[in-house]
Amino acid sequence: MNLPNKLTMARIFAIPVFIACFYLPDWSFTVLGAEIYVKHLIAAGIFILAYVTDTLDGRIARKYDLVTDFGKLMDPIADKLLTAACMIMLIGRGLMSICDFLLPIFTVIVIAREFLVSGMRLVAASHGTVMAAGVLGKIKTTVQSIALPIVLIVGPVCRAVHVPFDFISMVAAVFFTVWSGVDYIVKNRQLFKEK
Repeated sequence: MNLPNKLTMARIFAIPVFIACFYLPDWSFTVLGAEIYVKHLIAAGIFILAYVTDTLDGRIARKYDLVTDFGKLMDPIADKLLTAACMIMLIGRGLMSICDFLLPIFTVIVIAREFLVSGMRLVAASHGTVMAAGVLGKIKTTVQSIALPIVLIVGPVCRAVHVPFDFISMVAAVFFTVWSGVDYIVKNRQLFKEK
């Protein structure tokens, strides 16, 4: 197994560790009147490191011609699992500064988009066609990877100072999730008409 694939597997193995962080003791400290839990900071750190491996494995694979079928399959799966795990673990924790009740809806939208796009890719692959990720898909992943740690780390502070930056970042992530999904369907609709 080459280095990019090892990094992809490390990202997958980081997911249960990330989830376990939410069950650590409730040690906390106060910042600007907001209670910050150490376990959420640790979880955010693991999440950020996992997304750094996503950037690294792709660059290394392309630079050193180490692209494999395993990497093509597992890399997007690892990304989707990490994002879904984070969003699911955030539900009901009251971390978003405003409209925390919308988090389950945001989660369903994000996971539904990933299922839809992955399903389309599988159908296309079964007919020998590779459906590459577009620019909007990459923007979506980047915005999600920024928004989720913001909610974990900064959400309670945003509530305390009455600046819903975390909520705005989550809305941006969901917006790009929907936009990239629609764009993907529209750009590849001809392929399915032919099939």
